Amino acid sequence: MHAFLLAGDNPDLALLELKGALRAEVGRTDVELVHPRIAIVRGLKDEEAEIVVRRLARTHSCHRVEEEPQGPEDLGRPLATREKLADRKPHLRPVFRPDSTEPFLARTLVNVAAAPRGEPFLDPMCNVGGILIEAGLIGCRPVIGIDVREEMVRGARENLEAYGIRDHELHVAKAQDVESVLEGPVAACALDPPYGRASHSRPRDPVRLLMEVLDALTNVVEGRVALAVADDVWKEVGPSFDHGPVVEDRVHSSLTRVVTYLRG
Repeated sequence: MHAFLLAGDNPDLALLELKGALRAEVGRTDVELVHPRIAIVRGLKDEEAEIVVRRLARTHSCHRVEEEPQGPEDLGRPLATREKLADRKPHLRPVFRPDSTEPFLARTLVNVAAAPRGEPFLDPMCNVGGILIEAGLIGCRPVIGIDVREEMVRGARENLEAYGIRDHELHVAKAQDVESVLEGPVAACALDPPYGRASHSRPRDPVRLLMEVLDALTNVVEGRVALAVADDVWKEVGPSFDHGPVVEDRVHSSLTRVVTYLRG
């Protein structure tokens, strides 16, 4: 069996991400939490465990174990560790926007969406491509971005190309018009709608906009739609949709967001 050491800042979110990555890679989500920071998965091959942990943002490492560990000190040497994401922070990308999704959240959302490698992935509010970068790097093909602002689409294209992601489609359009933009369905989707003080593009009526976008996405996304949204917006939107577990993620004193997914 394999033990996954979850990051300590928000283990609930790390567990949600791990289950999504397992679903994408091996088609299962059976996980046993034996410690607040240790999740056990039985029946994986070593190579499967390595693939899973390398696509995660909120799990430090995976370990092959013979007995259930009582704590991190029992894990021993890791079989594999997660990829380093810090070198893709927004200010280090070729095109910077302060409200662009940072790589840890972006990669988390891609995994919560259970995005399969080799299949189309969508971000209908792509900004300068923060989520699309992480989807492209784990192997989603093509990555498809939509933004109502032309300068955001140009920035997303430049950022994607800088990280070697050339199988992409980018469109200047409204997110709620996604059905008329896409040529066919996509396997998975994630979005990080504008919210909070850092965003210069928070809509006047974020609840109405998100409702319209999610309604449209249910017609074009075959799998999950993962999202991170301000908790006050989610309280209004959530009851209208069939969704998975909701995990709170405190950003700062005046903003708590929730991370969840709509079921496909």
